[in-house]
Amino acid sequence: MDMLKLANQVRRKKAQDNKWFLYEFIDKTPGLTVYEMSKKLNWTIGKLNYYVQKLVKDGMIYNSDEVVNGRNQKRYTGKTVKEFINWDEFNKK
Repeated sequence: MDMLKLANQVRRKKAQDNKWFLYEFIDKTPGLTVYEMSKKLNWTIGKLNYYVQKLVKDGMIYNSDEVVNGRNQKRYTGKTVKEFINWDEFNKK
């Protein structure tokens, strides 16, 4: 295997690990903003935004808008495992 393929595999694995780590963190500490999470995890805002957007797009977390002192804040909460199951498909079997 050439070095480029190996490097890409390592990057994809790390990205997947980061995504699942963040999902578990949000699931255990729901209702935080990106800023609050970045402080607790010591991740940059950019890195955190990237993975939060992936999790929202993949339907793994919810976001809610809240106005605090006239400012809009997004807070994030993880979906439960039961919410990942397509019960209609599951019941067909």
